Amino acid sequence: METENKKIVSKEVFMTNKGFKKSEIIFISTLGFALGIRQMAMTMVMPFISIYSETLSYNTKFLAGVALGIFGLMQAIFQIPYGIWSDKKGNKLVMLIGLMQVIIGLGIAYFATNIYFLILARAMQGSGAVIAIGYSWIASTVDDEKRTNALSIIGVIIGVAASASFAFGPLIHRYISVKYMFLYSGLLITLAWIIILIFLKDNRNKKEINEIKVKKALNILIKDKNFIALNIIAFFNNFIMTAVFFAIPEYLEKITGVDGMWKVFMPAVIIAIVIMRITAKNSKNEQSINAIILSFIIISIGIVFYFNKNSFIAIFVGTVFFMVGYIEISTLAPSLGNFILKDSYRGIGNGFINSLQYVGSFMGAVVTAAIWAKSELLAFILIIIIAIAGAYISRKYINKEDFYEGEDIASLS
Repeated sequence: METENKKIVSKEVFMTNKGFKKSEIIFISTLGFALGIRQMAMTMVMPFISIYSETLSYNTKFLAGVALGIFGLMQAIFQIPYGIWSDKKGNKLVMLIGLMQVIIGLGIAYFATNIYFLILARAMQGSGAVIAIGYSWIASTVDDEKRTNALSIIGVIIGVAASASFAFGPLIHRYISVKYMFLYSGLLITLAWIIILIFLKDNRNKKEINEIKVKKALNILIKDKNFIALNIIAFFNNFIMTAVFFAIPEYLEKITGVDGMWKVFMPAVIIAIVIMRITAKNSKNEQSINAIILSFIIISIGIVFYFNKNSFIAIFVGTVFFMVGYIEISTLAPSLGNFILKDSYRGIGNGFINSLQYVGSFMGAVVTAAIWAKSELLAFILIIIIAIAGAYISRKYINKEDFYEGEDIASLS
Protein backbone atom coordinates (compact mmCIF):
# COMPACT_ATOMS: atom_id res chain seq x y z
CA MET A 1 0.00 0.00 0.00
CA GLU A 2 2.83 2.39 0.86
CA THR A 3 4.48 1.77 -2.49
CA GLU A 4 1.20 2.39 -4.30
CA ASN A 5 0.78 5.69 -2.44
CA LYS A 6 4.27 6.73 -3.54
CA LYS A 7 3.42 5.95 -7.14
CA ILE A 8 0.24 8.01 -6.89
CA VAL A 9 2.22 10.95 -5.46
CA SER A 10 4.74 10.57 -8.28
CA LYS A 11 1.97 10.68 -10.88
CA GLU A 12 0.33 13.72 -9.30
CA VAL A 13 3.61 15.63 -9.17
CA PHE A 14 4.32 14.80 -12.79
CA MET A 15 0.87 16.01 -13.84
CA THR A 16 1.18 19.29 -11.93
CA ASN A 17 4.57 20.11 -13.46
CA LYS A 18 3.47 22.20 -16.43
CA GLY A 19 6.76 23.84 -17.16
CA PHE A 20 8.94 26.62 -15.82
CA LYS A 21 7.87 30.19 -15.30
CA LYS A 22 9.64 32.81 -17.39
CA SER A 23 11.62 34.03 -14.39
CA GLU A 24 12.74 30.47 -13.64
CA ILE A 25 13.84 29.92 -17.24
CA ILE A 26 15.91 33.12 -17.18
CA PHE A 27 17.46 32.22 -13.84
CA ILE A 28 18.31 28.63 -14.79
CA SER A 29 19.73 29.67 -18.16
CA THR A 30 21.86 32.47 -16.73
CA LEU A 31 23.28 30.48 -13.82
CA GLY A 32 23.77 27.45 -16.06
CA PHE A 33 25.67 29.56 -18.60
CA ALA A 34 27.91 31.03 -15.88
CA LEU A 35 28.64 27.63 -14.30
CA GLY A 36 29.16 26.13 -17.74
CA ILE A 37 31.79 28.74 -18.61
CA ARG A 38 33.52 28.09 -15.30
CA GLN A 39 33.48 24.33 -15.81
CA MET A 40 34.74 24.56 -19.39
CA ALA A 41 37.55 26.91 -18.43
CA MET A 42 38.67 24.67 -15.58
CA THR A 43 38.47 21.41 -17.53
CA MET A 44 39.98 22.27 -20.91
CA VAL A 45 43.54 22.13 -19.56
CA MET A 46 43.08 18.79 -17.77
CA PRO A 47 44.29 16.53 -20.61
CA PHE A 48 47.53 18.54 -20.79
CA ILE A 49 48.51 18.82 -17.11
CA SER A 50 50.62 15.65 -17.00
CA ILE A 51 52.34 16.53 -20.29
CA TYR A 52 52.73 20.26 -19.51
CA SER A 53 54.30 19.42 -16.14
CA GLU A 54 57.24 17.88 -17.99
CA THR A 55 58.23 21.36 -19.22
CA LEU A 56 58.49 22.76 -15.67
CA SER A 57 61.44 22.69 -13.29
CA TYR A 58 61.64 20.03 -10.54
CA ASN A 59 58.95 17.88 -12.17
CA THR A 60 58.45 14.17 -11.46
CA LYS A 61 55.64 11.82 -12.49
CA PHE A 62 54.31 11.85 -8.95
CA LEU A 63 54.35 15.65 -8.70
CA ALA A 64 52.59 15.82 -12.06
CA GLY A 65 49.88 13.62 -10.56
CA VAL A 66 49.69 15.93 -7.55
CA ALA A 67 49.32 18.95 -9.84
CA LEU A 68 46.46 17.23 -11.63
CA GLY A 69 44.74 16.01 -8.47
CA ILE A 70 45.32 18.84 -5.97
CA PHE A 71 42.50 20.78 -7.61
CA GLY A 72 40.08 18.05 -6.56
CA LEU A 73 41.47 17.81 -3.04
CA MET A 74 41.02 21.52 -2.42
CA GLN A 75 37.53 21.38 -3.89
CA ALA A 76 36.77 18.62 -1.40
CA ILE A 77 38.13 20.58 1.56
CA PHE A 78 36.18 23.75 0.76
CA GLN A 79 32.85 22.30 -0.45
CA ILE A 80 31.29 21.64 2.98
CA PRO A 81 32.35 24.90 4.72
CA TYR A 82 31.31 26.87 1.63
CA GLY A 83 28.00 25.01 1.62
CA ILE A 84 27.40 25.90 5.27
CA TRP A 85 28.47 29.48 4.60
CA SER A 86 26.07 29.76 1.67
CA ASP A 87 23.22 28.51 3.87
CA LYS A 88 24.01 31.32 6.30
CA LYS A 89 25.05 34.23 4.09
CA GLY A 90 23.38 33.51 0.77
CA ASN A 91 24.47 31.78 -2.42
CA LYS A 92 25.46 34.79 -4.53
CA LEU A 93 28.04 36.26 -2.16
CA VAL A 94 29.81 32.94 -1.55
CA MET A 95 29.81 32.04 -5.24
CA LEU A 96 31.39 35.37 -6.21
CA ILE A 97 34.13 34.90 -3.58
CA GLY A 98 34.79 31.34 -4.73
CA LEU A 99 35.04 32.31 -8.39
CA MET A 100 37.50 35.08 -7.53
CA GLN A 101 39.75 32.49 -5.88
CA VAL A 102 39.66 30.49 -9.12
CA ILE A 103 40.61 33.56 -11.15
CA ILE A 104 43.58 34.27 -8.88
CA GLY A 105 44.70 30.65 -9.13
CA LEU A 106 44.64 30.77 -12.92
CA GLY A 107 46.76 33.91 -12.80
CA ILE A 108 49.36 32.10 -10.67
CA ALA A 109 49.35 29.17 -13.13
CA TYR A 110 50.05 31.54 -16.02
CA PHE A 111 53.22 32.79 -14.32
CA ALA A 112 54.36 29.40 -12.93
CA THR A 113 57.83 28.27 -13.99
CA ASN A 114 58.23 25.18 -11.77
CA ILE A 115 56.01 22.31 -10.71
CA TYR A 116 55.56 23.62 -7.17
CA PHE A 117 54.04 26.89 -8.36
CA LEU A 118 51.73 24.93 -10.65
CA ILE A 119 50.63 22.81 -7.69
CA LEU A 120 50.00 26.00 -5.70
CA ALA A 121 48.04 27.47 -8.61
CA ARG A 122 45.89 24.36 -8.99
CA ALA A 123 45.27 24.32 -5.25
CA MET A 124 44.09 27.94 -5.38
CA GLN A 125 41.80 27.13 -8.30
CA GLY A 126 40.33 24.22 -6.38
CA SER A 127 39.67 26.29 -3.28
CA GLY A 128 36.95 28.17 -5.19
CA ALA A 129 34.36 25.45 -4.52
CA VAL A 130 31.15 26.79 -6.09
CA ILE A 131 29.45 23.94 -7.96
CA ALA A 132 27.60 22.74 -4.85
CA ILE A 133 26.42 26.31 -4.26
CA GLY A 134 25.09 26.41 -7.82
CA TYR A 135 23.01 23.28 -7.27
CA SER A 136 21.72 24.64 -3.96
CA TRP A 137 20.86 28.00 -5.51
CA ILE A 138 18.82 26.36 -8.26
CA ALA A 139 17.12 23.91 -5.92
CA SER A 140 16.06 26.63 -3.49
CA THR A 141 14.80 28.99 -6.22
CA VAL A 142 12.51 26.92 -8.46
CA ASP A 143 9.19 25.44 -7.33
CA ASP A 144 9.45 22.12 -5.50
CA GLU A 145 7.67 20.04 -8.15
CA LYS A 146 10.09 21.27 -10.84
CA ARG A 147 13.28 20.88 -8.82
CA THR A 148 14.42 17.57 -10.28
CA ASN A 149 13.99 18.81 -13.84
CA ALA A 150 15.79 22.08 -13.07
CA LEU A 151 18.73 20.26 -11.48
CA SER A 152 18.85 17.89 -14.42
CA ILE A 153 19.11 20.89 -16.79
CA ILE A 154 21.96 22.39 -14.74
CA GLY A 155 23.67 19.00 -14.61
CA VAL A 156 23.38 18.68 -18.38
CA ILE A 157 24.79 22.19 -18.93
CA ILE A 158 27.75 21.57 -16.63
CA GLY A 159 28.30 18.10 -18.03
CA VAL A 160 28.17 19.33 -21.61
CA ALA A 161 30.55 22.20 -20.80
CA ALA A 162 33.05 19.88 -19.12
CA SER A 163 32.77 17.32 -21.88
CA ALA A 164 33.00 19.89 -24.66
CA SER A 165 36.17 21.24 -23.09
CA PHE A 166 37.75 17.79 -23.38
CA ALA A 167 37.04 17.98 -27.11
CA PHE A 168 37.80 21.65 -27.77
CA GLY A 169 40.85 21.80 -25.49
CA PRO A 170 43.06 19.88 -27.95
CA LEU A 171 41.79 22.05 -30.81
CA ILE A 172 42.56 25.23 -28.89
CA HIS A 173 45.97 23.84 -27.96
CA ARG A 174 46.86 23.73 -31.65
CA TYR A 175 46.96 27.53 -31.60
CA ILE A 176 47.93 28.50 -28.05
CA SER A 177 50.13 26.94 -25.36
CA VAL A 178 48.90 25.57 -22.04
CA LYS A 179 50.33 28.68 -20.39
CA TYR A 180 47.97 30.90 -22.37
CA MET A 181 45.09 28.47 -21.90
CA PHE A 182 45.34 29.28 -18.19
CA LEU A 183 45.22 33.00 -19.00
CA TYR A 184 42.21 32.74 -21.32
CA SER A 185 40.44 30.45 -18.85
CA GLY A 186 40.86 33.19 -16.26
CA LEU A 187 39.25 35.68 -18.64
CA LEU A 188 36.33 33.32 -19.27
CA ILE A 189 35.68 32.87 -15.56
CA THR A 190 35.91 36.63 -15.07
CA LEU A 191 33.06 36.86 -17.59
CA ALA A 192 31.06 34.32 -15.55
CA TRP A 193 31.79 36.37 -12.41
CA ILE A 194 30.42 39.53 -14.04
CA ILE A 195 27.31 37.69 -15.27
CA ILE A 196 26.51 36.48 -11.75
CA LEU A 197 27.26 39.87 -10.18
CA ILE A 198 25.03 41.85 -12.54
CA PHE A 199 22.24 39.55 -13.66
CA LEU A 200 21.46 37.15 -10.79
CA LYS A 201 19.70 37.85 -7.52
CA ASP A 202 19.75 35.64 -4.45
CA ASN A 203 16.02 35.36 -3.80
CA ARG A 204 16.49 32.67 -1.18
CA ASN A 205 14.91 33.28 2.20
CA LYS A 206 18.07 33.70 4.24
CA LYS A 207 17.71 32.11 7.66
CA GLU A 208 20.61 32.01 10.04
CA ILE A 209 21.55 28.44 10.87
CA ASN A 210 23.14 27.92 14.26
CA GLU A 211 25.75 25.28 14.96
CA ILE A 212 23.19 22.90 16.50
CA LYS A 213 21.13 22.96 13.28
CA VAL A 214 24.22 22.27 11.20
CA LYS A 215 25.20 19.35 13.39
CA LYS A 216 21.68 17.98 13.29
CA ALA A 217 21.60 18.20 9.50
CA LEU A 218 24.97 16.46 9.24
CA ASN A 219 23.78 13.76 11.63
CA ILE A 220 20.72 13.08 9.46
CA LEU A 221 22.70 12.96 6.23
CA ILE A 222 25.44 10.61 7.42
CA LYS A 223 22.80 8.17 8.65
CA ASP A 224 20.94 8.12 5.33
CA LYS A 225 22.02 5.00 3.41
CA ASN A 226 20.96 6.40 0.05
CA PHE A 227 22.84 9.64 0.59
CA ILE A 228 26.04 7.87 1.64
CA ALA A 229 25.81 5.55 -1.38
CA LEU A 230 25.46 8.52 -3.73
CA ASN A 231 28.53 10.11 -2.16
CA ILE A 232 30.55 6.95 -2.74
CA ILE A 233 29.31 6.82 -6.33
CA ALA A 234 30.44 10.43 -6.87
CA PHE A 235 33.84 9.54 -5.37
CA PHE A 236 34.30 6.54 -7.67
CA ASN A 237 33.17 8.43 -10.78
CA ASN A 238 35.66 11.26 -10.32
CA PHE A 239 38.43 8.86 -9.29
CA ILE A 240 37.99 7.13 -12.64
CA MET A 241 37.77 10.42 -14.54
CA THR A 242 41.10 11.86 -13.33
CA ALA A 243 42.76 8.46 -13.57
CA VAL A 244 41.78 8.21 -17.24
CA PHE A 245 42.84 11.78 -17.97
CA PHE A 246 46.21 11.13 -16.42
CA ALA A 247 46.79 7.97 -18.43
CA ILE A 248 45.21 8.40 -21.86
CA PRO A 249 47.03 11.61 -22.89
CA GLU A 250 50.24 9.62 -22.38
CA TYR A 251 49.06 7.19 -25.07
CA LEU A 252 47.46 9.72 -27.40
CA GLU A 253 50.58 11.88 -27.44
CA LYS A 254 52.34 9.00 -29.21
CA ILE A 255 49.43 8.08 -31.51
CA THR A 256 47.90 11.40 -32.56
CA GLY A 257 50.25 13.97 -31.07
CA VAL A 258 49.09 16.44 -28.42
CA ASP A 259 47.23 18.61 -30.92
CA GLY A 260 45.48 15.60 -32.44
CA MET A 261 43.76 14.46 -29.25
CA TRP A 262 40.56 16.10 -30.45
CA LYS A 263 40.16 13.28 -32.97
CA VAL A 264 39.34 11.01 -30.02
CA PHE A 265 37.79 13.38 -27.50
CA MET A 266 35.45 15.35 -29.75
CA PRO A 267 33.50 12.41 -31.25
CA ALA A 268 33.43 10.70 -27.84
CA VAL A 269 31.99 13.80 -26.22
CA ILE A 270 29.34 14.30 -28.91
CA ILE A 271 28.16 10.71 -28.58
CA ALA A 272 28.13 10.94 -24.78
CA ILE A 273 26.18 14.22 -24.80
CA VAL A 274 23.50 12.80 -27.10
CA ILE A 275 23.06 9.72 -24.92
CA MET A 276 23.06 11.83 -21.75
CA ARG A 277 20.37 14.14 -23.07
CA ILE A 278 18.14 11.22 -24.03
CA THR A 279 18.59 9.65 -20.60
CA ALA A 280 18.02 12.88 -18.68
CA LYS A 281 14.89 13.66 -20.68
CA ASN A 282 13.22 10.27 -20.35
CA SER A 283 14.34 9.00 -16.93
CA LYS A 284 12.72 9.56 -13.58
CA ASN A 285 14.59 8.88 -10.35
CA GLU A 286 14.11 5.11 -10.38
CA GLN A 287 15.32 4.80 -13.98
CA SER A 288 18.23 7.11 -13.21
CA ILE A 289 19.54 4.63 -10.65
CA ASN A 290 19.49 1.87 -13.28
CA ALA A 291 21.31 4.21 -15.66
CA ILE A 292 24.06 4.78 -13.08
CA ILE A 293 24.54 1.03 -12.64
CA LEU A 294 24.75 0.55 -16.40
CA SER A 295 27.15 3.50 -16.72
CA PHE A 296 29.67 1.94 -14.34
CA ILE A 297 29.51 -1.30 -16.33
CA ILE A 298 30.05 0.62 -19.58
CA ILE A 299 33.08 2.37 -18.07
CA SER A 300 34.64 -0.93 -16.98
CA ILE A 301 34.20 -2.31 -20.51
CA GLY A 302 35.73 0.83 -21.98
CA ILE A 303 38.84 0.56 -19.80
CA VAL A 304 39.55 -2.91 -21.21
CA PHE A 305 40.08 -1.34 -24.65
CA TYR A 306 42.96 0.70 -23.20
CA PHE A 307 44.98 -2.47 -22.79
CA ASN A 308 45.79 -2.13 -26.52
CA LYS A 309 47.65 1.12 -26.03
CA ASN A 310 49.10 1.37 -29.54
CA SER A 311 45.76 1.15 -31.36
CA PHE A 312 43.92 4.35 -32.28
CA ILE A 313 40.66 2.40 -32.71
CA ALA A 314 40.97 0.75 -29.29
CA ILE A 315 41.71 4.06 -27.55
CA PHE A 316 38.85 5.73 -29.40
CA VAL A 317 36.27 3.05 -28.52
CA GLY A 318 37.46 2.93 -24.93
CA THR A 319 37.15 6.71 -24.63
CA VAL A 320 33.62 6.68 -26.07
CA PHE A 321 32.56 4.09 -23.48
CA PHE A 322 34.29 6.01 -20.70
CA MET A 323 32.77 9.35 -21.68
CA VAL A 324 29.25 7.93 -21.93
CA GLY A 325 29.47 6.40 -18.46
CA TYR A 326 31.20 9.32 -16.79
CA ILE A 327 28.87 12.00 -18.12
CA GLU A 328 25.77 9.94 -17.28
CA ILE A 329 26.84 9.51 -13.67
CA SER A 330 28.04 13.11 -13.21
CA THR A 331 24.65 14.33 -14.47
CA LEU A 332 22.30 11.94 -12.67
CA ALA A 333 23.97 11.61 -9.26
CA PRO A 334 23.60 15.31 -8.23
CA SER A 335 19.91 15.26 -9.20
CA LEU A 336 19.27 12.19 -7.05
CA GLY A 337 21.24 13.74 -4.19
CA ASN A 338 19.18 16.92 -4.25
CA PHE A 339 16.00 14.86 -4.17
CA ILE A 340 17.03 13.89 -0.64
CA LEU A 341 17.93 17.36 0.61
CA LYS A 342 15.76 20.04 2.20
CA ASP A 343 16.27 23.76 1.52
CA SER A 344 17.39 24.49 5.09
CA TYR A 345 20.52 22.40 4.67
CA ARG A 346 20.81 22.04 0.91
CA GLY A 347 24.18 23.81 0.84
CA ILE A 348 25.58 21.43 3.46
CA GLY A 349 24.30 18.38 1.60
CA ASN A 350 25.61 19.49 -1.78
CA GLY A 351 28.90 20.32 -0.09
CA PHE A 352 29.10 16.72 1.08
CA ILE A 353 28.34 15.30 -2.37
CA ASN A 354 30.86 17.52 -4.10
CA SER A 355 33.51 16.99 -1.41
CA LEU A 356 33.57 13.23 -1.91
CA GLN A 357 33.46 13.81 -5.65
CA TYR A 358 36.59 15.93 -5.58
CA VAL A 359 38.39 13.72 -3.09
CA GLY A 360 37.91 11.12 -5.80
CA SER A 361 39.47 13.50 -8.34
CA PHE A 362 42.54 13.93 -6.15
CA MET A 363 42.91 10.26 -5.30
CA GLY A 364 42.37 9.18 -8.90
CA ALA A 365 45.23 11.32 -10.15
CA VAL A 366 47.67 10.65 -7.31
CA VAL A 367 47.06 6.91 -6.96
CA THR A 368 47.17 6.37 -10.72
CA ALA A 369 50.39 8.37 -11.01
CA ALA A 370 52.00 6.33 -8.23
CA ILE A 371 50.95 2.96 -9.72
CA TRP A 372 51.60 4.04 -13.32
CA ALA A 373 55.33 4.35 -12.69
CA LYS A 374 55.44 0.65 -11.77
CA SER A 375 52.71 -0.93 -13.90
CA GLU A 376 50.36 0.66 -16.43
CA LEU A 377 48.30 -2.55 -16.57
CA LEU A 378 47.82 -2.60 -12.81
CA ALA A 379 46.59 1.01 -12.90
CA PHE A 380 43.88 0.11 -15.42
CA ILE A 381 42.89 -3.02 -13.49
CA LEU A 382 42.36 -0.85 -10.41
CA ILE A 383 40.06 1.45 -12.42
CA ILE A 384 38.00 -1.53 -13.58
CA ILE A 385 37.67 -2.79 -10.00
CA ILE A 386 36.46 0.63 -8.86
CA ALA A 387 33.91 0.81 -11.69
CA ILE A 388 32.54 -2.64 -10.79
CA ALA A 389 32.39 -1.60 -7.12
CA GLY A 390 30.42 1.50 -8.15
CA ALA A 391 27.86 -0.64 -9.99
CA TYR A 392 27.58 -2.99 -7.00
CA ILE A 393 27.02 -0.18 -4.48
CA SER A 394 24.44 1.45 -6.75
CA ARG A 395 22.58 -1.84 -7.00
CA LYS A 396 22.95 -2.97 -3.40
CA TYR A 397 22.69 0.13 -1.24
CA ILE A 398 20.31 2.52 -3.04
CA ASN A 399 16.65 1.81 -2.37
CA LYS A 400 14.69 2.78 -5.47
CA GLU A 401 11.41 2.99 -3.57
CA ASP A 402 12.83 5.91 -1.57
CA PHE A 403 13.19 7.91 -4.77
CA TYR A 404 9.62 8.02 -6.05
CA GLU A 405 8.88 11.58 -7.16
CA GLY A 406 7.33 13.68 -4.43
CA GLU A 407 8.77 11.68 -1.55
CA ASP A 408 10.94 13.83 0.70
CA ILE A 409 13.38 11.52 2.49
CA ALA A 410 15.58 13.49 4.84
CA SER A 411 13.83 15.75 7.34
CA LEU A 412 14.89 17.89 10.27
CA SER A 413 11.51 17.47 11.95
